[in-house]
Amino acid sequence: MTGILIKRYIAMIKGMDWVLFGAMVALAVISVLFVYSASYRGPGQPMYNFYKMQMIWFLVGLVLYLAVALMDYRRICQWATIWYAIVAVLLVLVLVAGKEVYGGRRWLGWHGFGIQPAESAKLATLIALSYFLFHRTLAVRRGFGTVWLALAMTGVPFVLIMLEPDLGSAVALIPICFALIFVAGVRMKHLVLAAILGVALAGIGLPIMWKLKEHRTGRRNYQKDRITVFLHRDFDPLGAGWNLNQSLIAVGSGGMTGKGYLQGTQNLLGYLPRSVSPNDFLFSVIAEEEGFVGSLVVIGLYAVLLFSGLRIAANARDRLGMLLATGVVVMLFFHIFINVGMTIGLMPVTGVPLPLLSYGGSFVLASMTALGLLQNVWIHRRIY
Repeated sequence: MTGILIKRYIAMIKGMDWVLFGAMVALAVISVLFVYSASYRGPGQPMYNFYKMQMIWFLVGLVLYLAVALMDYRRICQWATIWYAIVAVLLVLVLVAGKEVYGGRRWLGWHGFGIQPAESAKLATLIALSYFLFHRTLAVRRGFGTVWLALAMTGVPFVLIMLEPDLGSAVALIPICFALIFVAGVRMKHLVLAAILGVALAGIGLPIMWKLKEHRTGRRNYQKDRITVFLHRDFDPLGAGWNLNQSLIAVGSGGMTGKGYLQGTQNLLGYLPRSVSPNDFLFSVIAEEEGFVGSLVVIGLYAVLLFSGLRIAANARDRLGMLLATGVVVMLFFHIFINVGMTIGLMPVTGVPLPLLSYGGSFVLASMTALGLLQNVWIHRRIY
């Protein structure tokens, strides 16, 4: 029996999408190299060991990746309600007993070890929505109730994450939800109506939430300031606009081939703050040191991930696999588009990390688990 299982797992590993796996590993290597660079201060100078922790997270993530890839995704989704409930409880715990950093409660910590449940919430919500939509007939999916139930499922983690507050992670749930209900076959008029109502509620709710927070804390709301900086580039250049302005200088000064590895002056001299360069603004470090060519390599690797994901969705053996693969692709695309966009001034700074590159254990593990799920759908695809 054991021998049969071993042969089965070996066959599944051989059937993996190795192009997808190779792009993931390449991005992981680039991540470790440039997280090191973002922490570098010069020869003989002390530096943070972020790159060592990043390597550990990637090794743990690889174990999760393989575990998720080799278990049939239908079995994983049978626990969708449990995953969703666990994440909801963790998000509530963050609000009650979470660690406060930079004016927000986003972390749960135990003896120096911390997790950010918002990152897991994206994947858990994706799985729960996919399983929910898979079990509804076409006639039911095209009804108005399906859209509102899907939005309600998304709304619970969305509200809890917004209360932390973490605007970037909360907003990431929206394109995942709308992409899944669109692929599931809902009527377009229902989708458009839901989008219009969502925009209207956001236009009313966000200013109210920001005012309440400013009143409660007595401080300006940094999320509002970030949007103001995006609309008015000269707003508070030494405060709220500092990170964006330094990022633009770093990206622009990289030129075609960059200044060289460990030679980025914006990063090395600390103009691009070390509190953000290894995570939210790691793309700026890459662009400064490796220039347009290096940036293009990174974008190319992401394109491989995304197009592989679309191919996997198209070849899934059932609607559940198609929904899961689509959700993962949309989640990855959202993070890539927003993060790269904000480093070059095309999007507001929202604190959205870059998949497989930005420093951070919670997001690395969530990203690699999502890619393992994508690989899972490919391994268990229908064979033509």
